[in-house]
Amino acid sequence: MACGQRCSLCSRFFLFLFLGGGIALSIMCIWSCSFLDSGVLGASQSGVGLYRYVDDTGTCVVYSDDFPFTNSDQTARVCGLIAPIIAAGAGLLGLIQLFCCNLCCDRCFISCFFTSAQIAQALTFFMFNGTFCTVGFGCSLSLGSYYSIGAWGSYFLASVILCFSPKPDPLCCKKKDEEMQQEYTSPVIEPDEDGLHRAVAE
Repeated sequence: MACGQRCSLCSRFFLFLFLGGGIALSIMCIWSCSFLDSGVLGASQSGVGLYRYVDDTGTCVVYSDDFPFTNSDQTARVCGLIAPIIAAGAGLLGLIQLFCCNLCCDRCFISCFFTSAQIAQALTFFMFNGTFCTVGFGCSLSLGSYYSIGAWGSYFLASVILCFSPKPDPLCCKKKDEEMQQEYTSPVIEPDEDGLHRAVAE
């Protein structure tokens, strides 16, 4: 039993490690100025990010409010923003499961969060179907794309660990549960030396 608890805690450590890494990579993807390289903004190959881009002077600037984004661009931008939020929700449920209590179907809920985060992160590549790659200019992967791939892979590995690892006993409630179990242990009737039956706890 102790070995099972140690294994489950070890698996949860790696789960949160990959989850934290995925969230960090998602944020780096959002903040990156070069999700892809395109010549649509003036230079031969300028960095184009989800929310910022590299202008002709090599400065990373935020898009203007009237920039003509397509639906694909907007989808990529919104999904890039919500992916780490969904992943953080999965982490919150995982912490509740680890420290407080086991909720009904909590593993299924956390798995759904991970799957949603993976889908949202993958949809950031709709940028390649947007303004910057459909007007005759070639596009290529850049640093932000690799951040997005890394984030997706981290969420995937975290979901695999979640599915195949044992569920840990809640750390904060473990002692209380053990005390309640000892308190309500059924008595065992044993005869004493005088032939009388005496109730003793297991």
